[in-house]
Amino acid sequence: MARTRLIVVGGFLGTGKTTLIHRAAQLLMQRGLRVGLVTNDQGVDIVDTALAHVRHLPVVEVSGGCFCCRFGDLQVAIAHLQQTIAPDVILAEPVGSCTDLAATVIRPLRAFHADTLDIAPLTILLDPQRDLQGFVAAVHYLHQQQLAEAELIVVARADTQLPAALIAQQHVLQQRYPERPIMAVSSVDDVSISRWLEFVLTNVAVPRALEIDYVRYAEAEAALGWLNATINLTATRAFLIDSWLTGALFLFDQALLAEGVAIAHLKMHAQTPDTSAKVSVTGTRYPPSWDLLPKQIPTTSADVIINARVGASPALLSNALQQIVINSPSYIRVTIVTQACFQPAPPQPTYRMMTEENV
Repeated sequence: MARTRLIVVGGFLGTGKTTLIHRAAQLLMQRGLRVGLVTNDQGVDIVDTALAHVRHLPVVEVSGGCFCCRFGDLQVAIAHLQQTIAPDVILAEPVGSCTDLAATVIRPLRAFHADTLDIAPLTILLDPQRDLQGFVAAVHYLHQQQLAEAELIVVARADTQLPAALIAQQHVLQQRYPERPIMAVSSVDDVSISRWLEFVLTNVAVPRALEIDYVRYAEAEAALGWLNATINLTATRAFLIDSWLTGALFLFDQALLAEGVAIAHLKMHAQTPDTSAKVSVTGTRYPPSWDLLPKQIPTTSADVIINARVGASPALLSNALQQIVINSPSYIRVTIVTQACFQPAPPQPTYRMMTEENV
């Protein structure tokens, strides 16, 4: 079997990992390379997987837990891609609330699959505008540990920063993490994405395992309520799906704002008979960001996937979903098909290799 370059891209919820990975995959395919994706989530019905399908990107989903806790499923996902499309490159995105990737994912893969995988340095994305105010201290700890184990820190959404502010941000990061390369990337700038690709395609992983306080780590995970839901829309008169999604985001945001809780990431994917759309927000009162703008074709039906990661209880998330059902326009019937609201269980990695000798 030919060797595959595996690129793992981590970082906190809503930092732009999926956007970067999808554009990178498209650039790699333009070079004639075969590319596969592995998505990951604590639940099922993943927006990122649906978006990959729409963009005709080969994708396998690892659901029901982080890569570290579903390591066997990760191995199966990688093997499936290797057997079906023989990818030159696999881009893998772990859950945004996951850390300790070096010891629980990178080193085990190096130990058990050295004959088939070349593993790139671990990339961790940082959103310079991310505000963790409103989250418990353990979430701040989780975020810091993600950056501390990075082999490459990427400042995402560079196009949203003034040059002086971007330089200052990189300087601060370089002082805080003096041994890490720091790079700025914008998902709308193919030159910066290509620069990142050259780094991860030509360098090899040298994973830095950290001492992680798993009590605080579990506290951070439990502080984030998760909602994965699918809903069906049927209408007595035609509507535009982007207008409905914008309204649904507002209703969800207002329900959480009324309770004083913080959004880590809220994303929705819609499929109508004629078009697709994907929109997200990364905080209360944040403007929507469109990864996939729909065609302006009126519809009377749509299927919608909703993924929300919020500093709130599952009950509050369920209530926010109900606000969308109750307050949608009267001519649009909203039916909840599946709904899962939960707090992730404490992480229990399949393997934890603090040194390469743990093999």
